[in-house]
Amino acid sequence: MLYKKFSFFIFLILLSNSLLAQTRFSSKSCLDSSYKMKMTRKGPLFGLLQQEFVIDKKYCIIHITHRKYLPKEWVVDVCREPVHIKVTSATGVDVAKKEADCLKKDNSRDTSDFCSQYFSMMDVIQDDGLIFANGDRDNLYSDHGRTYCSYLLLKKYLNESIIFSRYTEVPDIFLEKSKVMSSEPSAPAVAPDAPATAPENQQSKLAPEKGATEGVL
Repeated sequence: MLYKKFSFFIFLILLSNSLLAQTRFSSKSCLDSSYKMKMTRKGPLFGLLQQEFVIDKKYCIIHITHRKYLPKEWVVDVCREPVHIKVTSATGVDVAKKEADCLKKDNSRDTSDFCSQYFSMMDVIQDDGLIFANGDRDNLYSDHGRTYCSYLLLKKYLNESIIFSRYTEVPDIFLEKSKVMSSEPSAPAVAPDAPATAPENQQSKLAPEKGATEGVL
């Protein structure tokens, strides 16, 4: 009897995991998740050096580690103001605070310290994570899904300056900024001011004809 209950319990767990894997993770579940994923592959010097990519996420805090020649680490708390990145390298720990948008209107990149760290970290996540991670992108139980979750949160926080909170409604992390802007209703066209005086053809109709009252005495 006990064996049957245990088997049924295991079946329910497997069934729930299967159902979760068939649906895309939500913005809330992404923010509330905690996980650690590690990927290694052959690196420089004809593969003699090992290249390592690690994401260690605990709720709002996302810790990215990348080892190629020398190890480098980025720590971002997507629930903390002001928007900033903590960078750990061979020289120590530095804090890069956001001062302005990194991508300008002409699509050129800002070269400030914050933007330099932002582009460097996001390139690592794309090149070493999203491209090589195994599994379904929409499944939070796969390496690909966990990488994608962290990537979306970082884009919203660092690029769009959205401060998250686990205790309020979580913004849609799947909605692109350009789509948000394009969905805003445009201002109604303002009609030109009415002319101060009526047009000449209307004035001629309103004015009495010359000599119309001459015969009236």
